[in-house]
Amino acid sequence: MTDPMVAAEQPQELPHVDLGMSIGIAATITLVAGILVAGSTYEVIKGSLSTGMTRLLALLSLLSLVAMVYGLIELALAVIATTAERRRKAREVTERRQGARARKPTPH
Repeated sequence: MTDPMVAAEQPQELPHVDLGMSIGIAATITLVAGILVAGSTYEVIKGSLSTGMTRLLALLSLLSLVAMVYGLIELALAVIATTAERRRKAREVTERRQGARARKPTPH
């Protein structure tokens, strides 16, 4: 029969979770798409171009807006994943401490 104290002392290894897109890549997508939205919208509103070019810029503006929203969503998820990863690593360090530095159980 196994000793329950031995099983409780061994740290449990959590499986690796894919954190998705990095903050830098998501911010770059958002920034580039935002610049494209602003530039193409300005040219469409200015109205000095031909009808075909105006339609093409309007389409570019719409697609860039979709890419910007995607980048913003990925940026939010990347920030959340980064925060969760920091907390997980801090918890692992706290659980490894021994002796006087060990985390004290909360009284109930």
